[in-house]
Order: sequence, then C-alpha cells, then structure tokens
Amino acid sequence: MFFSVPTCSEVSDEDGSVYTAYEIHLNGAVHSAVRYSQLHKMNEQIQRRFDATGLAEFPPKKLFALSAHEKEERKTMLEIYLQTIGQQPEIAKSNLFVDFLIQSQKEFNKLNDADSVKISVYQADKKKILVDITGSDYTPEVLRYTAATLGIDTKHHPFFALYLMKQETKKKSIVRRLQDMECPYLTLKSLDESHSIEIRRSFWDKKHDDMLMQHNVSLHMLYIESIRNLEDRWIKPSTETLKTLKQLKTAGLKEQFIKVVRSESMYGYMMLGSGTVDYPDQNSQEEVVVYGGAEKLKLVFKDGKTISLPVRRVKCWTLFTEKKDVLSLHFLVMKDVLQWINISTSSSNVILISMTLQSILDELVLISKGQELELTKVESTESYLPISNKERKLKQERKKRVPSFSSLQNQENELFMEGLNDDDL
Repeated sequence: MFFSVPTCSEVSDEDGSVYTAYEIHLNGAVHSAVRYSQLHKMNEQIQRRFDATGLAEFPPKKLFALSAHEKEERKTMLEIYLQTIGQQPEIAKSNLFVDFLIQSQKEFNKLNDADSVKISVYQADKKKILVDITGSDYTPEVLRYTAATLGIDTKHHPFFALYLMKQETKKKSIVRRLQDMECPYLTLKSLDESHSIEIRRSFWDKKHDDMLMQHNVSLHMLYIESIRNLEDRWIKPSTETLKTLKQLKTAGLKEQFIKVVRSESMYGYMMLGSGTVDYPDQNSQEEVVVYGGAEKLKLVFKDGKTISLPVRRVKCWTLFTEKKDVLSLHFLVMKDVLQWINISTSSSNVILISMTLQSILDELVLISKGQELELTKVESTESYLPISNKERKLKQERKKRVPSFSSLQNQENELFMEGLNDDDL
C-alpha cells in the first residue's frame, strides 16, 4: 500500500471550531482526511504494541498554533511516517491500523454503519450482480458476500478478489485491486461513472486451477476470465490453438478449454499498462507493455520481443509519481551485477505495477512457508475519530484534484535471490 498526504486544509467543525485536516491518499486515490490528534493517538498505540524502530519520526506536538511553514513541514513528516508504515507488514496489516483506515474512510464520508445498500459487481463476462451489503463493509466482507451470491464454494473465496476497473474507449482496464482497509461502496461512490468493481482470480500460481476446477462455479469463473483475457489480447495463441479453443467453447467443455489455454505462456498474466523502459539498452527508451504473473514481470516490446524479469531478482523498487511517473526496479541482471530498470508510464500504472509486484511476492512467501491463501479478518479495535468531525469541505473538493505522490521509499524484496542458482543468472 502506498500513502501520500498531498494537502492540508483548514476545516470548520460542526461546533464552528477550526482545525487542520490532513488528506490521506491511499494507492493514488483520496481515502480520508484526519486531524493530527487522531494520527497521534494511533501512533501512540503502534508504539505500545509493535517494534516501531523502522518507522520514520512522528511529528511532535506543538504548544502554539502552527505557522504555514510548520504545517507544511508536519504534512511532509506525516506522509513519510505513513509510507514507512506501508513498508512494515506487521503494522500495516494489523487490526489496529486497518481499523483506523476503515473508520477514517467512514467518518470522511459521513456514513452510518447501519445504512443498507446494494453494490454492483461485474463478472469477467460483463454480467452484473447486485450484492446486499452495508456501506461500511470493508473489502473482505464484500468479497465474501459477492462470492456467496455467485455460489462460489466457501473454501475457494480466498482465490478471488475485487478489482477497481475503469471503462476506456473500447474496453475496461484494471485500476487496482481493492485493499482490505477500504470500503468498496465508499471508494466507488467517490469516483465517476466510468469506474466499476469486478471479481477476478486473486492468485498467480496456476497450480491452484486444478483445485478450483473441481467446483462448477469456480470452474466457470476461471473459464469466463480466460475468454475475457483472450478477447482483450492478453493471451495471443496460435491460429491452430485458437481454432481448438473455439471448438471447445462451442461444445461447452470448460475444463478442457482451460487446460488448453493454460499452456499459453501469458496465461495467468495481467496487463498492467504501457509505457517506455530503458532496458536492456540503458541509453534508449523503448515502448513496452508490462504484464504481471507467476513469479515474473514480463516486458512485451513493440516488435513482439518479450523479456521476463523474475521477481526474485528484484532487490527493491522505488516509485516516483510527482515530477515523473516512473517505477524503478533494482534488478540482478547477471551474477553480482545490479542495475536500475526504469519503467515510465502513468501514475496509476506505476501504482498498479508496484501493487502487483508486491502481490506476487506475498504469494511466493506463502508458498515458501507452506501456507494457503486466506481472507483477512479485521476486528474493530477502537475509534480514533471524533463523531462530530465530517470533513465535508474536503469531500466536496476531492474530485477536483488529481492525486500526486512524492518519491516513495524503496520496497524491499525479502525473497531476493531465494531459490536461485547460478544457472538462473
């Protein structure tokens, strides 16, 4: 997860008192706006419960009103502090921090927990289902309700995820995977009508297909997603293979269809965006489309050439999305030789590529530990947010601004070089 605090504004509370609200962006989108005191209380809880030595300094309290320069300095320190939390999985995924983010999004949107709503969720075949939720339900809850509505076996729920999509001229593109610490209804409500939510597979290792294909609904979900990826040209089979797939589709042989299409090299890969890259030639910028999948990022060049970047050879990566939209990978190009590979693309694609890279690594960590995918369970801890604070002014203005990030800190790869031998280099 990637945080920024691009603005702070003077806001009037319901009783007329004025305070400074710091607007938090999560993964490139406005998430909430909170007071310094709320963040200070959360930090105190973190300091008591976790080893916080890896976190940036939290801005200290001041006895007197802050000057404009001091407010800007505090905003910058809060941004760096939140970014370092995002790099500490034990803290970032804790109930304490997730609950803080969920509660802040609810308060920012003036949401009553009891509000019952229907949310539209699309399948890969573009069919829509309406899911009964409350507006405050966070992503894992909405996923459970969606999977149950579709009839997906309970033990298969963790193998699916909700994605934020955007309608382009001819097709939908993936914006990002919805995170555990956000309320999908509120996220969708804050965006224009070109955005929607879609349920897709959550995993990268295609070995999970065999288990999912034993259940008719899960089999159907994999089937329609495979067809969608073929239609969107993420997978480009030979003429002969395409002919076979059409025959299997006509015959309704879904399992056989998947077994044929999964033999394609791009099966299970997600298109993450187009841009330019300074690799393999550091002195040039070549047009490229970036894909993410099992253990690799793939760069597909204009001439059809494909270069694979095994994620285990990525030592770390850095995002820049303010002055330039670049994701930089510190990559082991050969034994004992690390090189920065810079992918220039849109800010939304930079974030999507980074989130995908982290997701691939998270799955590899689970595999290395012999663990299975599971849905997050978040139990409410305590509210950090005063009931009277609604941030109405910032909410009205948030659609007018384009989210911007400062330079984010390196994301470290704990699996760097693990499982590689000299033949892999």
